Amino acid sequence: MSLTDGHADLAPPARGRGWRVAVALAMAACCAAAGWGAYAIALQRYVATRAEEAGQRTTFYAQNLRSTLARYESLPRLAALEHVLHVALLENPEASDAVPRRAANAYLKEVQAATDLAAAHLINKTGLTIAASNWDLPTSFVGQNYAFRPYFVEAMREGLGRFYGVGNTTGETGYFVAAPVREGNTPIGVVVVKVNLDAFEATLSRSGDTVLLVDRHGVIFLSSVPEWKYRTLGTLNADQRAALDATRQYAPHILTPLGMNDGQGASVPFSADEPPQTVRVALPGKSVSTLRVQYRPVGLLGWQVAVLIDPRDEQRTALVAGASAAFAMALIFAVLVALRLRQRRREEQHRARAALREVQRDLEARIAQRTAELTSANTALAGKVEALDAAQRILRETRDAAVQAGKLAVLGQMAAGITHELNQPLTALTTLSDNANQLAERGRIDEVRGNLTHISQLAERMGRIVSHIKAFSRKGDAARAAVSVDEAIRQALMLIETRRRQAGVTVMTDSLPTDLAVWANAVRLEQVLVNLIRNAIDATAEAPAAESAIVRVSVEPIEKWVRITVRDFGPGIPADVLPRLFEPFFTTKDDGQGLGLGLAISLAIIEDFGGRLEGRNARDGTPGAEFIIELERVVKPT
Repeated sequence: MSLTDGHADLAPPARGRGWRVAVALAMAACCAAAGWGAYAIALQRYVATRAEEAGQRTTFYAQNLRSTLARYESLPRLAALEHVLHVALLENPEASDAVPRRAANAYLKEVQAATDLAAAHLINKTGLTIAASNWDLPTSFVGQNYAFRPYFVEAMREGLGRFYGVGNTTGETGYFVAAPVREGNTPIGVVVVKVNLDAFEATLSRSGDTVLLVDRHGVIFLSSVPEWKYRTLGTLNADQRAALDATRQYAPHILTPLGMNDGQGASVPFSADEPPQTVRVALPGKSVSTLRVQYRPVGLLGWQVAVLIDPRDEQRTALVAGASAAFAMALIFAVLVALRLRQRRREEQHRARAALREVQRDLEARIAQRTAELTSANTALAGKVEALDAAQRILRETRDAAVQAGKLAVLGQMAAGITHELNQPLTALTTLSDNANQLAERGRIDEVRGNLTHISQLAERMGRIVSHIKAFSRKGDAARAAVSVDEAIRQALMLIETRRRQAGVTVMTDSLPTDLAVWANAVRLEQVLVNLIRNAIDATAEAPAAESAIVRVSVEPIEKWVRITVRDFGPGIPADVLPRLFEPFFTTKDDGQGLGLGLAISLAIIEDFGGRLEGRNARDGTPGAEFIIELERVVKPT
């Protein structure tokens, strides 16, 4: 073989360049396909996840609004029982400055101040206001006729009226609840209370979400974006406008469709049964975009809470995922190309050694030439290896950042349960404050002081609960101390007493020594006990047999541990629910009855104390379930 023949063997074929171009194009197409596939899958997953999260937040806002409105439902009924209002309605209409009306004004002003109302007023059966809490202000309701308001008509006809709108006299919006004053079975007038929802709207503005509260006509009357108030999610038909004009619900505001702020007014009429799923608006500081809308019904007036979702956030996140997938595919191809190049270099070295054995005269020159080629190839390979190491380091850092972001997201979801955890102390506060009002009316001042002392203690406990939930969100160590088991159970039973009476359930407890204590935190242990006992009461209340309406709380010291068992006699835990008992946001209760965070938080608290929490069906053959807490016992030195 000649020298020329040896070079001919080492030269690449003429079609090699075209083949490499084809391979490069194929690799680029694979990278693009991987990126597009990852983008499509990620976009679908992010859309579903954000829809689920928006649904949970919408449920939270709706539940919060329900609880806010429910606090005032009974106020007009209770006020309607006051004797001075009956006297004021039955007196001579011409005696405008009579003593009964002054007494009615004073009573309504006292009710308004004691319950933090915007106003309270008394209307006779013709719709004329004869007494009001603001009788001494320029914007007094006295002398105004509100017969056109739906709350007056419904209260006289059905026994309770509700309405939200702009005040015809003050120009201030509010939620009106009205109840009739009866003489025998005949309504002789109406007591109306007006509730200001500005605090709830301020909460929406601070939530970070774009939240709307719309009525049955699609009119936005509360919003986290102030400039969207009194806009509509669709066009109003003639009947809707006539109904709004008749009640002067939003006068003097002009109701225009929300989409008109980009020059393209909405043209689809609003339907409460099928509200629009998208709306084209311009968010503050952003360009015009079509947003998805998540709804949740709330209240008895056809209201709906709506959370707006910007799909551009999901698209950007999915785009990052697609780019990452394309980059990963390119990295794989780069590794394969590097391996192929390395293999080709080895094949070239083998051919070079065979050629050098055939050509002895050019041995030194060929060795030098091949050495230079190998050096250049090794340098190129070293640079590629360094690039690969850098890419792997970036991937590791990206993975760690994603894990940390996931942890923060879980902690943010746990914070949504604060309202659920404060619900029992708030219920006790409501009960004690109602009792204090009744006791004060009866002149039993000593008992009023006792109730106020309990209210102060509950308020302080609520503060401690909030601080403990904040500490829990930071995953810090819980400050443990010796906690009396008897005292913790008694405090928990006091907090759920109202719920127990409503359910008609008897809670039976063991007689415990006062010196039996565990290592825990008093407030957080009471929080767990309240969750478990309240769940047991709810489950037992579902039992059909009256003799099963019992919840048993038993305590058993076992060597260095104390076992607390909460046993109900309800229907038990279904087999498909048992594995998911302690999952956050998993609940078997009806919509609006719970967030599904109670057991998840309780488990985290008990494990933070170094204890154990278990839920199971009863093992003695009877219906019902039991939840078992095991905590370390405080052993006093002998």
